[in-house]
Amino acid sequence: MSQTEQCHHIWRTVFGDSEEFMDLYFSRRYPSAQTFTSEQNGIIAAQAQCFIYNMTAAPGAPMLTIGYVSGLATLPAYRHQGHASNVMHQMHRWLNKHHIDYCLLIPATQKAAQWYTTHFGYQGTSTHCKSLATPSQIAACTPQPELTPHIIYIIQRHLASLPYTVQHTASDLRDQMAVCLMSGGGLYQTGDGHYFMAEKIATPHGEDRYMVLDTTEDYNLSGCQTNRVTTPLLFLPISNHTPLPDELHVSLMLD
Repeated sequence: MSQTEQCHHIWRTVFGDSEEFMDLYFSRRYPSAQTFTSEQNGIIAAQAQCFIYNMTAAPGAPMLTIGYVSGLATLPAYRHQGHASNVMHQMHRWLNKHHIDYCLLIPATQKAAQWYTTHFGYQGTSTHCKSLATPSQIAACTPQPELTPHIIYIIQRHLASLPYTVQHTASDLRDQMAVCLMSGGGLYQTGDGHYFMAEKIATPHGEDRYMVLDTTEDYNLSGCQTNRVTTPLLFLPISNHTPLPDELHVSLMLD
């Protein structure tokens, strides 16, 4: 099997995502990433992707560059043999060689977070999506069939105005919309003309909710103010050792 096929196999084995999602990831996201692997006897035992993004800094400061870790996974038969650490060390060396400011990741569990902090010195901050919306709130908005160049422009313009916010290319936004549509969500317009993307998710109580992602304005849907979602995020200084703030804005279609 090729490297791509082996990485696809690891992803399917470890994460159990739908074939539809994996087809999108490996056809549209994977080719633009740096992929790092650890092998044993000619077999890829562990893999991860690293995506490079620009991120705004404090107002008036130069843009930062970040590497975002996606899909770190080891086949069950090869765990506890140092393969994941090998992958991360390779990635950190590559990021340092290319003068990337920080490496960011969202750990899947608290145990995983402890592993990153203990082995590599990652530090904690957080990231947030705007809010959770109910089906009735989404139904009050108008679905948009296409992510037009104009909508892409106004989303990008808004994201560029916010401090410590990951910036999206047009391709990133199209991929994010594809995942939103896959979930049963999509792109919407509010009654006052704002646009936003929303991914349909299931809550622990089995209720449908919509995760509001990139928008054209810094706002909340009516009634969502108390449903803001914050996710633990870790960062590692690579070429820039200035501490990051307590909260970043990172909404990525990655993992």
